[in-house]
Amino acid sequence: MRRILIGSIGSLFALTVGCSDDPAPADASTADVGVHDVGTDAGSADAGSTDVPVALDVVDASTADVASDRPATDASDGGAACSITRALVTTTDFMNGGYGLGPIGPTPSITVSGTMSPDQDHVPVESGCIVYNLLRGNDAIAVLDPSNLPAIARSIPLRMMGAADAGAPMPYSVNPYDVLTLSPTRAVVVQYALPRLGVIDPSRDGAAGVTGSVDLTPLRSAADMDGSLEASSIVRVGGSIFVSLQNLNSYVPVTNGTLAVINASDLSLVDVDPAATGVQPVQLTGRNPVSMVTTPSGASIVVAEAGVVAFSPPQTLDGRIERVDPATRRVQGMSVSETALGGDLGSIVMLDESRGWAIVSRLAMGDASVADNRVVEFNLATGTVGSTIVTAGSLAGIARDPSGNVWVLDRTPGSSGVRVFRPDGTALTTMTLSTGARPPYGVAFVP
Repeated sequence: MRRILIGSIGSLFALTVGCSDDPAPADASTADVGVHDVGTDAGSADAGSTDVPVALDVVDASTADVASDRPATDASDGGAACSITRALVTTTDFMNGGYGLGPIGPTPSITVSGTMSPDQDHVPVESGCIVYNLLRGNDAIAVLDPSNLPAIARSIPLRMMGAADAGAPMPYSVNPYDVLTLSPTRAVVVQYALPRLGVIDPSRDGAAGVTGSVDLTPLRSAADMDGSLEASSIVRVGGSIFVSLQNLNSYVPVTNGTLAVINASDLSLVDVDPAATGVQPVQLTGRNPVSMVTTPSGASIVVAEAGVVAFSPPQTLDGRIERVDPATRRVQGMSVSETALGGDLGSIVMLDESRGWAIVSRLAMGDASVADNRVVEFNLATGTVGSTIVTAGSLAGIARDPSGNVWVLDRTPGSSGVRVFRPDGTALTTMTLSTGARPPYGVAFVP
């Protein structure tokens, strides 16, 4: 969801936006992650559900292998509360990374920081009132000091030397894509390059911050011969965690996208169809999910699926935006096609329960190096596409702030910066908010 084309062209947009899209859930247990037997703990599934929790390979850190729209006052994932008042923007020219910081309102602004990031490929995430910076090339997570942003308070390396995925310290051998805080001492990290999630303690520094892992291989399709399931996004709805899986081989989807469902209390995998053989994830209609958010109420999960992403014209517009019911774990209602949207899908935001905006990208005919990027309105209640909000040469991401305004990251050479719009499409910024010498890459809304 993107960043240096580790997944696919359509993934370039999806996770450069880093605030969690979850409604405020109940606090999860802070106990160490454990394993339980199937059938003895069925009550840990959502009330009334027939889903079966499945014991996972969740291991102690000593043997472990090693990624919102929020109200202004947020009861966070970890049970804390904080006032989200600022935007933290990460910038990069793919040689050096930097930051910008400023108030989200009443007049949005950005002040460029002189601090340099330790990784040029870096994306901010706010979750549970904790501010993270995902250092993708370094395979690490920086926990930032909210009282002195963007200063790093703690750094947790995810590439564990001596573990199965270590070997030579190659960049992107873990590739953290997203993170979800469950408590002040436990968070789940989406690891794009590995077939498992990381479990960390954000209150610890160094290797001690890695406390376990969650094996996703039971969800791998028989057609997927790659080492990773390409986990890309994570959201929480109530007691359930949902992780989008792109299921790619050499950047090409081998089967439809899926959503892993995980019990938030003990990080056990949930089998959404016990009648079928094996552990079953949520089955999406389309392929290659590149962006996943919840609606403002948390009643629905909305997924953008880019399908097969062409590297040169003509493009195949086979993706769609669709809604998943987090209670039934089934796709519901109408979808909006890439054909109607007019390009390959990237990041999305939901403005209400049905209406949202999507970044779409279309390669210019005859020139694979030139792209037409747009923010387009869509409506899942009617399955229709509305007006185009903005057109640019290169858009890196989109996010809705706690007041409902939408921030668009524009990387177009000569006019790069951040644009802010009201939900009705009216521009709040008459020109892009400058991010200095480096264009914007990610944004999170922070205390």
